[in-house]
Amino acid sequence: MGTTLAVAGKGGVGKTSITALMIKALVDGGKKPLLAIDADSNSNLHEVLGIRQPRSVGCVREDTRKIGDNIPGGMTKDRFMEYQIQASLEETKNLDFLSMGRPEGPGCYCMANNILRDIIAKLTSNYTFVVIDNEAGMEHLSRRTEEEVDHLFIISDPAPRSLRTIGRIIELIDELGGRVRNKHLILSRVQGSVEDLPEGTKKEINKLPYSPEGMIPYDDVLVDLDLQGKPLIEIDAEAPSYKAVREILQKIGLLN
Repeated sequence: MGTTLAVAGKGGVGKTSITALMIKALVDGGKKPLLAIDADSNSNLHEVLGIRQPRSVGCVREDTRKIGDNIPGGMTKDRFMEYQIQASLEETKNLDFLSMGRPEGPGCYCMANNILRDIIAKLTSNYTFVVIDNEAGMEHLSRRTEEEVDHLFIISDPAPRSLRTIGRIIELIDELGGRVRNKHLILSRVQGSVEDLPEGTKKEINKLPYSPEGMIPYDDVLVDLDLQGKPLIEIDAEAPSYKAVREILQKIGLLN
């Protein structure tokens, strides 16, 4: 069984960009095979990784529900879904990519979701690292689509409002119990050092059950790549944001 990393946090704090930088750091560190999962219904992880968007798991689930018992070729429903999900994997030189896609629509998805959990658990066991970009609010974790997470990175910018939101997300995470083994609070888009943080930010941080394990600086290089529509995976190894992400992964023992 490989190591599962998940990234969560308030929307608009650079969560997907940080996920991409983590993936780049792991790939650069030779951590293969690696599976990247976009678990955000507003899917754009493929764009920052420079990967073609594949057919999503949500589409597979919807098609299977519509087909009902009329599975082609005499397959069982779980075998049919497994085959379709395998076909939906976007395979590249450095990593494989899976998009979860949209959430459930009208109708009952109970059987499809149960089968889906088993298939994804089986699929992820084939990788040394699995990196998941969650949608804001931990929706996929709260629905237990993912069984266990070794390292959960909770991302917030320094704004007091964002940190209060993070406090509520942490409460949800704690309700999941031992399914999340290690939790890491990361501050993004930080200007200056810890001492430079506004007093309001420090006050909100002190209310949280654990302190930030790392800070990712506001980085013009990252912003410029985004504005140009270029994959963030192309960022220079000396860019401040990439170096900060790499140092965080080294600190917790995921990189040498």
